[in-house]
Amino acid sequence: MSDGYLYMVSMQKGGSDTLSARLRFKAISAKETKIEFLTEKALDYNGKEQGSAKLSLSLNILALPQEPKTPPIDYSTRGVLALNVKDAEENMFILRSLENVTLPSRYSPKAFTYHGEAVAAAVVEESDAPMLLYLTNASGSLAGYYIYNDANDYLYPYSTISSASKTYILLEPDGNVERPEGFVETTLEIDGKAYPALKAQDAQGDVYLLYGRNPKGELGYYMYSFEDDSLIRYAVLPVRPVAPTFAQEEPEPAPVEEQPAPPEPEQIDTLVFNKTMFYIVSGSFAILFCTVLGLLIVNLKRDAQRRQRAALRRAELERAYPEQPSQ
Repeated sequence: MSDGYLYMVSMQKGGSDTLSARLRFKAISAKETKIEFLTEKALDYNGKEQGSAKLSLSLNILALPQEPKTPPIDYSTRGVLALNVKDAEENMFILRSLENVTLPSRYSPKAFTYHGEAVAAAVVEESDAPMLLYLTNASGSLAGYYIYNDANDYLYPYSTISSASKTYILLEPDGNVERPEGFVETTLEIDGKAYPALKAQDAQGDVYLLYGRNPKGELGYYMYSFEDDSLIRYAVLPVRPVAPTFAQEEPEPAPVEEQPAPPEPEQIDTLVFNKTMFYIVSGSFAILFCTVLGLLIVNLKRDAQRRQRAALRRAELERAYPEQPSQ
């Protein structure tokens, strides 16, 4: 069926009394519609026409029931009103639970009391890493972690910068942190986001400082490098020159005549014997003498035994072969 016509044929021998088909329609809208069926030509098994037929059907297509819309969450009734939030143009609320919120690396949830209300905080155990609170507006369209400065009861956005496979947490220095001399407050844009920074100029251009915490927990100012987007711990450095300087050549020192060294006095080696040394030497000679004497006695004894055995053999030979008297 491609042009609105349906062709039906019975393959049964002798024909069939009925022919049936199932048509499936897809409704594209909810309304009342009419479907008409017209049989233009019907032939029997022998090819004889059997007349025509017509059928119409009216249908009322109903719309699908709509799913109930979930009312938007009003975080003003679920959270705790946050005070002293930096750059907040509307009321912000602190979540009481971080169950459905992704925690930053190494952070874990912890209960915290904020102005007498129980809220959820994110902390790094046994570390001086800043405490984080998750803030959102009433509709939930603006949300994120904020660093809580407990001493000043102040909240500002939690921001990090990655440099050479390291992540730095950007902080706002409190009143105890001294600003480096010659720097003024400004903002530094990195990857389309503005960060509070300090700025100064030297012979080579602008110098930007960011205050933060490195992965080792070291707080301080870090100098931002535009060449490789890296952060370097800032220290009071000498002024960078406009052009490289070279060390001045120092004059060679005048040769100094070597004075012959005075002859060293001859040293006479002396051998000093004490009583212990005397006893050791005497004992050694005594042992050596006894050893030599013992060897001499053993050799003499062995020599006497050899002479005795030789005399016995001669006596036996004389008895066995007596001398014959001469004729």
